[in-house]
Amino acid sequence: MNTKKIVIAVVIVLIVAVVAFMYISANTAETAIEFKNNNTIKNGDNLSFLLKDNYRHVIPNQVVDVKVLDDSGWAHKYNATTDDQGMAYIQLMGLENGNYTAHASFNGTMFLTSSKTIKEFSIDDGLS
Repeated sequence: MNTKKIVIAVVIVLIVAVVAFMYISANTAETAIEFKNNNTIKNGDNLSFLLKDNYRHVIPNQVVDVKVLDDSGWAHKYNATTDDQGMAYIQLMGLENGNYTAHASFNGTMFLTSSKTIKEFSIDDGLS
């Protein structure tokens, strides 16, 4: 009799797990990060990007990790939280004129997939 109860409990747990997996899979949206800057910016300007899903809905209140690498490979790390319009901003200060690469990543949530993107840009303050 105890074995029958254990088998029934295991079957119920498996059914709940399968239903939960199917629900999460059916309701998960893919995400994308889109940089909104020109290819040349100045010190003090914001590096701006938009987090949205595959239905073009903006995704507010989510953290995006950004690494800005210079030509020598030195990385400057930032975190930014998206606002109500899905936009996040990082103010770039104290960087020398030159070429940089920004790597942005969103780790995802239970219903949003992770995403990554890369943008090459340069900083030119107009000074030689």
